[in-house]
Amino acid sequence: MKTVAFTSNAAATSGWVEADAPNTRGDQVAFTATNRPVADATAVRMSMFADFGGTAPEGEWTGGEGNLFQVSFAVEGADFDPDVSSDGEWIIFASTQHREDADIYRKTIDGRVVTQLTSDPAQDVMPEIAPDGRKVVFTSDRNGNWDVFVMSVDGGPATQITFDDAHELHPTWSPDGSRLCYCRFNDRTARWELWTVSLERPGVRTFVCEGMFPRWSPDASTDRILFQRARKRGSQLYGVWTIDLTEAGGINPTEVVAAGGAAIMHPTWSPDGKRIAFTSVDRPEVSEDGMPVESDIWVIDADGMGRTALTSGGFRNMRPTWAADGRVYFTSNRGGLDVIWAVSGNAPGVFDAPGSIDPQAVAGAGGLDDDH
Repeated sequence: MKTVAFTSNAAATSGWVEADAPNTRGDQVAFTATNRPVADATAVRMSMFADFGGTAPEGEWTGGEGNLFQVSFAVEGADFDPDVSSDGEWIIFASTQHREDADIYRKTIDGRVVTQLTSDPAQDVMPEIAPDGRKVVFTSDRNGNWDVFVMSVDGGPATQITFDDAHELHPTWSPDGSRLCYCRFNDRTARWELWTVSLERPGVRTFVCEGMFPRWSPDASTDRILFQRARKRGSQLYGVWTIDLTEAGGINPTEVVAAGGAAIMHPTWSPDGKRIAFTSVDRPEVSEDGMPVESDIWVIDADGMGRTALTSGGFRNMRPTWAADGRVYFTSNRGGLDVIWAVSGNAPGVFDAPGSIDPQAVAGAGGLDDDH
């Protein structure tokens, strides 16, 4: 869900959402609002923007975007799913700039030359660089459904990690690079789940909890996953959660960010694990291609305090990822096409007035049950 495509009458409905498997944009999910159960395993029953009736934030924008700069430069198609190397020198991303099916590319942060790392006829998306900078994990549908693969950071043959018939996507590395966490669609419950797997024993997997789009905390002193999960009542919009890992699975689920009229998605850690960046979609307008007209990038302390908006509206800004130098990289259509931009994660633009993210709705500690 770095970017989310959605279709037709998704606004102002409280029903379940029927979604196809991830499409060309990898973690996009094209969906149509529906109140009926999903009849087949090719459709995904999930609650995303089920109540897309949010309002624009109130209050005055007190910061600016003077430190904003463009990083990728597709002239056709789109660049998305960015991840930055630990030294901050180069970026890896998915792109449809050369063909309709996405491949994975690499470039230096300040350069224009791009190196294509995958060329499979299928979709290759959602790359994340290993902590040691030597490998890349990504998602591909090259075998018919979405699975997780690992390859060298220089490209070349990829090793398949997941093999079953379920869709498995959006992998993330543990701090020591020995394990992966990813989300898996459960055909029986029609819900997305988080699982972990050891690269030394890929046949052994551990269930964590229900959720999507995990990010492993970079703080090696904790074994914690950041992810998004939908409410199971009311609007059923997404919020941001953390969960601690044990050998038996996940414990202490904790809601960090929630909003009554907005979908809070795509959470990602700062390099020190003390802050979280995320996407907030809080406007009901949709474009002709079914995408949100506007969404913004926010940051918040890991304890749920200190919420700050890094982008000020007017464009579709989605799927942030944090770099070691404090910049936040994200996909935006502010130049016409969806390409990758960056902004300082310490930008001063703070909404002090009530708005799309209600301070009363932000939980910083304590587990919350599924009926919240």
